[in-house]
Amino acid sequence: MFAPTAGHYARSAVCARSRRWLGTAAEAAGGALHARLKADLKTAMRSKDKTRLGVIKGVLADIVYVEKSPTGGSAFSRDCDADVATVLQRAVQRRRESIQAFSDGGRQDLASAEAERLDVLVGYLPAQLSVEQIEERARATIERLGVAGAKGIGPVMREIGISPAEAPKSDVASVVKRLLGSSP
Repeated sequence: MFAPTAGHYARSAVCARSRRWLGTAAEAAGGALHARLKADLKTAMRSKDKTRLGVIKGVLADIVYVEKSPTGGSAFSRDCDADVATVLQRAVQRRRESIQAFSDGGRQDLASAEAERLDVLVGYLPAQLSVEQIEERARATIERLGVAGAKGIGPVMREIGISPAEAPKSDVASVVKRLLGSSP
């Protein structure tokens, strides 16, 4: 028999919060991002768009990998758009690192190919929070918790309520560290 745990309820809350950036009520039903990827995979196959097809196949493979991984599989759900967006965010970060490496190595042809793939991935991500929006939420959380200094970073990061789909955790952490007076 299924006995929900505290982690289950926390994940459900994240999934519910993630629906605010979804457009229509049909998309808010859950799993819309994964369903959109599957539908776009079929469209890319029919139109023979190799760039889009390769990117979508890679993301879907990443989703399956995370589902089956022993460390993250139990907490991951392809029906939760926040979880899928987190996988997309990681893929975007990998592409950005690849573009930087190719540019540093003088391979502009490979860098431009990666940039095309990055453009495809970014189209699936929700609108990202700006630094000002992250800063605003961080200030409100710091005031609410009443913390200061480096010891307050952990509690603020736990309570800030910004999902990895909305902004990379590294960006959020650097803003929190800067506001608390620690070096980023």
